[in-house]
Amino acid sequence: MGGSEGSIDFSSRGSDTGEKIFRSATDEAERATHPRIQRNVFISFAVEDEAQVNLLRSQAKDDRFDFQFRDYSIKEPFDEAWKTQCKEIIALTSVMIVPIGETTADSSAVDWEIREAHRQGKKVIGMRIHKDANHRIPQALRESGDKIIAWKAEQLGDELQ
Repeated sequence: MGGSEGSIDFSSRGSDTGEKIFRSATDEAERATHPRIQRNVFISFAVEDEAQVNLLRSQAKDDRFDFQFRDYSIKEPFDEAWKTQCKEIIALTSVMIVPIGETTADSSAVDWEIREAHRQGKKVIGMRIHKDANHRIPQALRESGDKIIAWKAEQLGDELQ
């Protein structure tokens, strides 16, 4: 069917999926006008960094930290339909966080997810997960000039606002 690039065609899906995406988008628009409200976030990471990503998820639930978000990341291993699933999940979010570790730049899945987030017009934030290491930045982040921050609660909180 016709439509602009980046739009989602709901005609072949059940009305529940379309309704969920619509509600998520309108909720996200509301959050954009009210600071301190949780964002819908997709975390794109190399599997080797899962322990650090779980720490980040825990921090987002802890009132002592200056940021909060709803994690829409994929938590199960990929199957053959992962790109379709990722597209739909990324559509429900407004921000992608890319924790940058030793192998992140080598992950074709991370690169694809970053490019998909850009295609959908999402904000993408690179975040170094080791303060004493300068790991390579994924190519898709470099090409787009996305902001790279240190893993500091205040900085991440500012970026999510």
